[in-house]
Amino acid sequence: MFVSVSNLTNNMGVDEKIARFFVDRKVPQDNIFWNKRLLYIARGNGYISIPVYYDFLLRIGLLRECLLDESHIQFMEKVMHYAMLVEYNQMSFGDQLLSIQHLLTNRIRNQEFYLELIHYLEQPVLRPIGKLGMPIPSLNRADVFLFILCDLPMSQSQIEQAISYWYALHTSYLIMDDMYDYQLDKQVKDENAIIELGDGEKGFERAFEILKRNIKTIEPVNPTLAAHFEVTMEGLYDTNTKS
Repeated sequence: MFVSVSNLTNNMGVDEKIARFFVDRKVPQDNIFWNKRLLYIARGNGYISIPVYYDFLLRIGLLRECLLDESHIQFMEKVMHYAMLVEYNQMSFGDQLLSIQHLLTNRIRNQEFYLELIHYLEQPVLRPIGKLGMPIPSLNRADVFLFILCDLPMSQSQIEQAISYWYALHTSYLIMDDMYDYQLDKQVKDENAIIELGDGEKGFERAFEILKRNIKTIEPVNPTLAAHFEVTMEGLYDTNTKS
């Protein structure tokens, strides 16, 4: 299904130029993340989250020209490709890290953060280290995307803000996805944050608490997105509290 520029700007508060850049962008070839996709921004949080997060980076002071630089965007797309290879068990997590490190040769803009991220991601199970990671490992499963911050000119303050908004945004998307997939994930014993948060009623209750905290974090910087998440959360609450 089609995600329009107006959908991203009016409903999620995304900068119009960023929204149009991604909506109009051609799907990269030989990239498994966009495999058999006709649209760059398709329905699905994994796709929608890209322009939404880049909008956060714009809001904390990064230049639009840097964010939408072709070389950087191609790097981001390759990170997504490797992440999906791991998801499909076509590449090990360790080989993914090595491949991304190779991509970053002579590109690293934030050496200190890069080393922190490598140290964090090399853990057998991703647990919080410093400013990285959530206590629930399944909520850290998209954190390889943070490599994009190593490729952008950022101050230490901007990196800290970017990480804070990353976890507020992406743990929300992951929790929403896991609520939709809860029954199926239980059946096939797949990773699911609701299960890790206590399963059943307790797991859902804790998940909604995280969503509420995330909305409070997002609201000052993007009130439109916070309102969008609030409506989505209310729908999920109605669906998952009926017995």
